[in-house]
Amino acid sequence: MTRPPDPRQPSSRTDKGVRGFDLDLHVTFVHPLPREEALTVLRHAEGFTVDLYAPHRDPGGPVPSARLTGPLRDPGAVRALLAAWLQGEARSVEVGLHGFLRSATGATEWMPWRKNAVLPRSAVERVAFEEGVKYVLE
Repeated sequence: MTRPPDPRQPSSRTDKGVRGFDLDLHVTFVHPLPREEALTVLRHAEGFTVDLYAPHRDPGGPVPSARLTGPLRDPGAVRALLAAWLQGEARSVEVGLHGFLRSATGATEWMPWRKNAVLPRSAVERVAFEEGVKYVLE
């Protein structure tokens, strides 16, 4: 199981001085989940960095959403994962190939999205993984 990085520490990614696109997924749960349950829901997203979002006042408490980032290897598998989440614990999912620039020191700067496309939760097959386009499935 992937352990989320400490938000007070810099990213553990080591590819410095690089620009490109990573798959960026933001999953909002139907209701906040206990930390372990949230990780269980996300466990099929292998190869992604997982950041669980919890309120600052209660960092060990329920998790309302999570962000996953990493390379897009298999679009069909990602669509299947999105469909499974949207039929289960996810209220909405934002997904797209997000542009980034990683400095020589390792700090990552995310580029603004070029376009947002809002789709019904049943239209996962219409997610095209275009660079700079964020799809919102709700």
